[in-house]
Amino acid sequence: MIASTAGVTRQTVYAHFPSRDALWGAIADQLTAEAVAAFSKLDLETGPAVDALFRLIETSSQVFEQHPIRLYPAAGDQERHEPVVDLLTKIIRRGQTAGEFTRDFPVPWLVKSTTALCHAAAELPPRKASNTLQATLRRLLAVG
Repeated sequence: MIASTAGVTRQTVYAHFPSRDALWGAIADQLTAEAVAAFSKLDLETGPAVDALFRLIETSSQVFEQHPIRLYPAAGDQERHEPVVDLLTKIIRRGQTAGEFTRDFPVPWLVKSTTALCHAAAELPPRKASNTLQATLRRLLAVG
């Protein structure tokens, strides 16, 4: 699948990558780098925290929709998630400090919940995913 998508033979792919895991790792690294580059262009420090959160999620979705290969990171593949986790942590903390987001749950819990909901939304049709994810996150993060 990867070789045909890239327009090369399997032998060519495996000449550059010693194993399937190494190949998938390189693909994940490239997608992570593209996402981080896109995130660096976002203003996540101003305006309502919920708007910043949705800008981050939308940008992440756009990066991954540009590629025909869907990656589902293995459990323990936290290093590639760190840039997103760091940004989510800052946004959620900012939202709690400003009184926009609930303080009923700790920041790490809200970050993990947000990440899990984003992964679940990836299983839905794009239009439904966005609406469902936003509605769910608004309820999760709501004050009161």
